[in-house]
Amino acid sequence: MLVARGASSNCTNADEPVVAWPLPKYRDPMKTACVIGAGAAGLAAGKALKDRNIDFDWFEKGSYVGGLWQIDNDNGGAAAYHSLHLNSSRPRTEYPSYPMPEDWADYPPYYQVAQYFEAFADHFGLRELITFNTAVEKVEPVEGPGLPGATGWRVTTSDGHTREYANVLVANGHHSSPKTPHFEGDFTGEAFHAHDYRDLSVFAGKRVLVIGVGNSGMDIACDAVRNAKSVLLSTRHGVHVIPKYALGKPVDQLSSPMMAYVPFPVERLAYEAIVRIATGRPQDRGLPKPDHKLLGAHPTVSAELYDRVGHGDITMKPDISRFDGDKVAFVDGTTEEVDLVVYATGYNISLPFLDPSVYSAEHNKMPLYLRIVPPERPGLFFMGFIQTVGSGIPLTEYQAEWVGDLLTGALPVPSAEEMNKWVDADQKAMGKRYVRSERHTMQVDYWRYIRTMKEARGQGGLLSKIPGLR
Repeated sequence: MLVARGASSNCTNADEPVVAWPLPKYRDPMKTACVIGAGAAGLAAGKALKDRNIDFDWFEKGSYVGGLWQIDNDNGGAAAYHSLHLNSSRPRTEYPSYPMPEDWADYPPYYQVAQYFEAFADHFGLRELITFNTAVEKVEPVEGPGLPGATGWRVTTSDGHTREYANVLVANGHHSSPKTPHFEGDFTGEAFHAHDYRDLSVFAGKRVLVIGVGNSGMDIACDAVRNAKSVLLSTRHGVHVIPKYALGKPVDQLSSPMMAYVPFPVERLAYEAIVRIATGRPQDRGLPKPDHKLLGAHPTVSAELYDRVGHGDITMKPDISRFDGDKVAFVDGTTEEVDLVVYATGYNISLPFLDPSVYSAEHNKMPLYLRIVPPERPGLFFMGFIQTVGSGIPLTEYQAEWVGDLLTGALPVPSAEEMNKWVDADQKAMGKRYVRSERHTMQVDYWRYIRTMKEARGQGGLLSKIPGLR
């Protein structure tokens, strides 16, 4: 039985009311808000709006809540597979307002995570607010793209209806549009993206090549070992691999809210020491030497890869130069025969309902205030378009609480000039820290981002109440 800590209060300690946003000029039948999607970010958004009695509509393309964690989700966004477990520990993954059961494992399997989202929706009475099997097909400013005098947003859905809202909260996720690189030549064997992987039976007796060393790539390569004739794992660059356990604890539980106040170089040294003690260096364990320091790129979490490589079950290979029938040539001059290729090569952000003149996430770049607001598009919010070392699920609730306060007028929004100044500083800091890659355009630090969102709500930083919202 899932037990909640309880819904949090909705008020801030403001001395007097403030204007939340200069956009809304309410008129019938315009509602305050529209939420797109019922995955992790959508559920957090829906709860925050419901808690505040905000008048809103909510659309989900498929039949379920839980997004990519529903393995048979009919919305096209499912990315779970039967062996999938969390890569962040249970306490670091749960919503702050609703804990996962304490008797669950440290790293629960996908189906329990899906159950958790179902229970969250039912506990807070969210399911009945969602219009299922209804896709949002178009979102446009009421007065047309690019016009600063727009007074709301026109939303067209697959049921043929068009409605108007003062605000739109986009929470359709960023793992639904698989990215597949192009290589010279043609491959005549079987190939699919990690997004479509479900069960290791597809590997039976085959010579398998997995391309990509993110979390999915390493998981799938380790899965394939159990059923394949041979397994190759290709990567363009060396990566740091973080174990799931270190010093007898889930590795992410070795951090604390205090990390938000520690200089990043000190944090990096601490992680380097922990990882070195727990697993050693990648180049000492059969992997290529990383071309960056730990936390200079999104690290991969794996409890199994090093052992599989050390046992000879997985052979590491460099980048691919070309395909030739059932043969794969690598940049080191070697060639291998392969029956099946799995592209674990990431995703493109997909916003098919937004015209590029309204908003575009080209090359997965989304320069947003607090990683939520496009400064020049009042009333448009992007929920959950973040990545972190750990889970982004709890971070979406911090986002949603802030947005909820904006929509009720409990908090003001800075001017576009102030927001752009924050965005510029944020983008420069990210560019300085991370290897330039589409993979890092949404990266945030877990504890520092929580601190940022709490302080945005005037709560005085992290040292108040953790993990509660207030």
